Amino acid sequence: MKRAILYIILFLPAILAHAQTSRLDELPMPELRKKLAASKEDTTKVKLQLACGHLMLLKATKGQKDVDSAIRFSNEAEVLSRRLNYHFGIINSLLLRVETLYERGDVKAGLRLAENALLFSRQNKNSDGEARSYHMISKYFSTNSPAELRTRIWYNDKAIAIFRKNKNFHSLADMLTVNADMLFQADRTTEALRFLFEALNLGKGVSLRTVEGIYWNIGRNSFRLGDYENALKYTLLARETARKVNDTTTQVCVINLTIASSYIKKQDYFRSIPYSKEVISTAKKYNDEGFVRAGAYQLASAYTHTNQISKALAVLDEMKSRPGGFLKNIALKIEYINTLGYAKKFQQAKEYVNELESLLPKIYPENIQQIMNVHNALAYYYSETGKVNQAFKHTELHAQLAHKVNYAKGIQTAEYRYYQLVSLKGDKKSALAHFQKEKAIKDSIDNVSKAYQISLLHIENAAMERNRHIELLTKDALIKDIKMKRNELINRVTIGGIIVLLIFTALIFSRYRLKQKSNALLVSQKLEIDKQNAALKHLVSYKNQLLGEKDLLLKEVNHRVKNNLQIVMNLLASKSVYLSSESAQQAILDSQSRVRSIALIHDQLYKSDNITQISLFLYINELVDSLYDFLDNDFDNIEILCEVEDFMIDVSQAIPIGIILNETVTNAMKYAFPNHKKGTITICVKKVGMFVEVEISDDGIGLPINFSLPNENTLGINLLEGLTAQLGGLFRIKNEKGLTIFLKFPLKAPTQLEFSALDNELASEQETLEL
Repeated sequence: MKRAILYIILFLPAILAHAQTSRLDELPMPELRKKLAASKEDTTKVKLQLACGHLMLLKATKGQKDVDSAIRFSNEAEVLSRRLNYHFGIINSLLLRVETLYERGDVKAGLRLAENALLFSRQNKNSDGEARSYHMISKYFSTNSPAELRTRIWYNDKAIAIFRKNKNFHSLADMLTVNADMLFQADRTTEALRFLFEALNLGKGVSLRTVEGIYWNIGRNSFRLGDYENALKYTLLARETARKVNDTTTQVCVINLTIASSYIKKQDYFRSIPYSKEVISTAKKYNDEGFVRAGAYQLASAYTHTNQISKALAVLDEMKSRPGGFLKNIALKIEYINTLGYAKKFQQAKEYVNELESLLPKIYPENIQQIMNVHNALAYYYSETGKVNQAFKHTELHAQLAHKVNYAKGIQTAEYRYYQLVSLKGDKKSALAHFQKEKAIKDSIDNVSKAYQISLLHIENAAMERNRHIELLTKDALIKDIKMKRNELINRVTIGGIIVLLIFTALIFSRYRLKQKSNALLVSQKLEIDKQNAALKHLVSYKNQLLGEKDLLLKEVNHRVKNNLQIVMNLLASKSVYLSSESAQQAILDSQSRVRSIALIHDQLYKSDNITQISLFLYINELVDSLYDFLDNDFDNIEILCEVEDFMIDVSQAIPIGIILNETVTNAMKYAFPNHKKGTITICVKKVGMFVEVEISDDGIGLPINFSLPNENTLGINLLEGLTAQLGGLFRIKNEKGLTIFLKFPLKAPTQLEFSALDNELASEQETLEL
């Protein structure tokens, strides 16, 4: 049965047997249909239609509907191509229809249409179309006849020559692969290998799918010629390439089946098992019964030779339950006989032997391979059960068919079985003759395999040497290109450097001349500046002299103002002696106190270098001390506490503050603590942002209950309101646990930009006070 599986591997057409139109053929059908639906009426749509048609013919489970769909796509592509006057589309739509005619078995009609496509290509000088037409014409000729096979190769050679001339490397790689398959069948092995390796080099640059097919072609032909090491090497490379391009088609079944068969031939049965399982799994996915059975028979053989007989029989039993035909049932019975015979279960095998004996006359004579397989299985069974005459009979019939088709491996098997059977009869002379014939045939097969191995090795080495030579030439060209670019760069840099140097020299000279002019100008300007500086020094000296005199005059003014105010106070004091009215005397004393608060300011200005501002801390402390002195010891029961921040304040603001402090503190000392009651007056002054906050509080008896600020019209209240308005601030009185007077005003007169912000804040504060 293994020969039937090898037949499947050896005579399956190569994956690239169809004429290719574009790499669109490698896209999956759903994606092609999606692109076709979204395409416009242009040449791209034609290519998509052709690609869809080709994929219909490449389907694993191709049926009549798929061929009809391919015809429809071909007709639509031709109509659109003729409307667009697109020669590529017209030619390839004709050739696609040729393929469908071949699929239907109408070979003569296909040949006529291929010749029409060739004529159209020549008329329109489309050499690519001419080459594709040659390829389709070649498919008319059979590979079974040596003469027709030579004609087929001749047409393919013409196509290859055109593709090579046009440097259409993609199509060239495809045609080299196709024609290599023909050359192998013509026993022109060396030429076929050269074609495959040339296609391999081209394929690596255009398409990994092409490379996958080429690797498999080398692997399957290595297998056919008995070189199982190289068969494994290249089919494993094909499998790895299929993984890279995510190929999940039945081509993977072919590759895995070749790998499994190669391992079985090398008697490495365990390694064969996973590949056989993968063949079955993929074939079931595509519902390809042929591959399912081929993979199952390989798996059963591997299980048998690893003494897993129950698993082998389970696989065969599953095949028995699957749909099959006459020949498939015969193949299954052969596999049962091989498995049960290996397990020495001859009684169980007898059932299948009897069935084969009855079915053998019903096999058509054209199915030579199948008849050979039946005779071989029966001869094996009868020789193992000691039925020599029956074994001789079937061995003889098997040998006749093997000689008829010149199947060397079958002849070798027949001679080896003759040797075994004759040995059983005791005819040593005849046994030796058959043994020598078997060895001679085996040596002949091995010599063919060795010759193939040597050819493959030489071609591999030549390809490697050629690739190495190409790499060296590429490297040399790259080095020369780098050297040329480097020299060109050096020249450019040199010329650029000279230009930059000239520009730099010109700039230096220009800067030198400019500097000379600038120096001359600077000298003249320096002389002028020196003159102006001398004049300015004189003016500054005069100004400083004037400012000094001004400061002295201002100090003198402040000193004289202070003295004058002191005189005013003395006059007021002397005047009070002659007044009999107590209220008049008190008014004089109040005025005297207010004048003294002003005099203290002028005293500080006289003592300080700053003639416009005074220290608020020093001023308030001096003012409090002067109040103690002025009021003698009548108020030793009252303590005045000062918490004043040290900052400078303008004289224009210091005078109102001094008068306000003098007025409020004096009133507190007089009226807040009757009957010589002890108490404390606290003065707190601090700067908060742009404002000054002044708080004067005492812990005395406070104001009368019926006191109302808006209704009061006393001199003290009027004075407090007037001075607060002068400061641009506000004040409030709090009559709780004594009396507290709070004053808030801006530290300096606000600018126009700040005024609105200050006004808003004061307004907000005023609203709070009113509440």
